[in-house]
Amino acid sequence: QRRVHGDILSVYFFSLLWFLEMSSVRSVMRLPLAAISLAIMALLIDGGLAAADPIAVMHGMGDFAMNTGMVHLRNALQNHTGGYVTNIALEKLWEADALSEFLMLMNKEVETFAAKVRADPNFRNGFNVIGLSQGNLIIRGYVERFNDPPVKNFISIHGPLAGVVGFPNCNYSASICKLFDEFLGDLAYTEVAQSSLAQANYFRDPERIPAYLKMNPFLPDINNELPLTNATYKTNFLKLQKLVLVKAEKDTMVWPNESEWFGFYADGDPKHLLRMEETPWYKKDSFGLRTLHESGRVILLTTPGDHLEFKTEFLLDLVDKYFE
Repeated sequence: QRRVHGDILSVYFFSLLWFLEMSSVRSVMRLPLAAISLAIMALLIDGGLAAADPIAVMHGMGDFAMNTGMVHLRNALQNHTGGYVTNIALEKLWEADALSEFLMLMNKEVETFAAKVRADPNFRNGFNVIGLSQGNLIIRGYVERFNDPPVKNFISIHGPLAGVVGFPNCNYSASICKLFDEFLGDLAYTEVAQSSLAQANYFRDPERIPAYLKMNPFLPDINNELPLTNATYKTNFLKLQKLVLVKAEKDTMVWPNESEWFGFYADGDPKHLLRMEETPWYKKDSFGLRTLHESGRVILLTTPGDHLEFKTEFLLDLVDKYFE
């Protein structure tokens, strides 16, 4: 690996200072020795012995930061990179965290994520992010609206980044999925739905675009689809060094799964699926996606299975390749 703990360099540096202070080397020799030391440190850093950038991981709906699987993933990332890795929890108690991505609205989720990373001193100089499912929309919202401290590289695993028209694999015998059935139908663009269920905030019905633009408080905004756009969103989005988009080829949760590559159904035609390059937000470059893509900073990848079916080794390989 190219990454090791930064304290190796710290120990080296302070050991040299102690040597210079305690040795009988004449003062005239200390400056050359210090210069040589700094040169050696520069070579070490250039050769890959710099500390890894910290990583924040944002879980998806129904999951929680202290879940066994999430903890395993965090530990694997931390052991692999030798750097700081943390799972972001939107709520303190695990039960509340598991429900947060249903009952906490998307704007609040983004604000909470921003507060969490800003409160962590490990992120003060910037960080890399990994999102799972809905967690990627939270990260996207943070990048566009805040990005302070800045996100350097963003790996999106099966994220509904361009919205959804439904969740076909949701267990509709479960109470939370009954809310989907109720609020993501005729009621989707009512105040009660948009103020009750996070998923309504990125529900994009191609046959009801006027209602979507009028009532949805989240996705039209970060897409810059409204008459009054926000130039900061594009400026911040273009600060990304790499955007890695991973689509599940057999995804039965995110519909359409092309959303995981920023594709979606054409407005007014729910049978015409558009690739990323064909969407209005790409063509208009409304938040910087086209510019980022044309500069070679958007990487499109797939996994062969269903939603969030991937091996830890796959993610570690992505981190090695795209987290510089």
